[in-house]
Amino acid sequence: MCSYRLDAEYADPTPLKVRIDTHEHYSERPDDPIADVLTALELTGTEDLADIGCGDARFLAHLAGGGHQGALVGIDTSPAMVAAANAVPRVRGVFGSADRIPFDDNSFDVLTARHMLYHLPNPVAALREFRRTTKPGGRVAVVVNHPGTHPHTTELVAAHAATYGLDVADAVTVDSDTLPALMSEVFGEVRIQRSDNALVFDTPDPLVRFAEALFTFYGVTPNHPRRQVILNDLREDVEDWFTHHPGRTWRDPKGYIVATAVVDYQGSAPAAST
Repeated sequence: MCSYRLDAEYADPTPLKVRIDTHEHYSERPDDPIADVLTALELTGTEDLADIGCGDARFLAHLAGGGHQGALVGIDTSPAMVAAANAVPRVRGVFGSADRIPFDDNSFDVLTARHMLYHLPNPVAALREFRRTTKPGGRVAVVVNHPGTHPHTTELVAAHAATYGLDVADAVTVDSDTLPALMSEVFGEVRIQRSDNALVFDTPDPLVRFAEALFTFYGVTPNHPRRQVILNDLREDVEDWFTHHPGRTWRDPKGYIVATAVVDYQGSAPAAST
């Protein structure tokens, strides 16, 4: 995905918060990716842990609030997100990218990368950095979405952006179909935990809020001169849909996997496949 869109998207944590809150409150079944990651990792509470692409640091805040005693580090390319991490007691926020992590080899017992790997042009380079900075015997957990997650809402946003000559979001570089092979290339054995779900809206307002939280990925940046017009048009379409489908809900399939690997003691990653 274009770096300028990511910079714009994560300059303000509000859209991310809207997306997370939407998944929390409008999922068809209980949706708790934090719990899924913790189940996969089986933490003792003493591990030094880095969260790559830490976002608003709620994962690290959850660990710190639960009494985790090891070091907690949030690494992100957004100054706003680094500041959010530094605002959490006992969490250290660090500016850095996933493909060039600013730490020495074997720095962490556990490394997590949740819902961020698909933003990168070269996910394998990032995975090799995850391996480099994780101690032998340590664990790496990566979360990515299913391909085409919540397709109806993304198609809606893309169509309205295209109406005003804006580019649609670039195709993601990695998803739940492709991640297991990429992880195996770098780490060897990988354990997969899958979650299948859907977003369900029975009124227009939460759907419109969620759609707006995707705007920047489709070129509708916060300062775009037609942003309000695009939002008004989209809202009108959503309200029309509910008017013409009385008693129906807007259901959008979604899901993700947690892929977990243990770093071996050999000191080097498996050779890349040819």
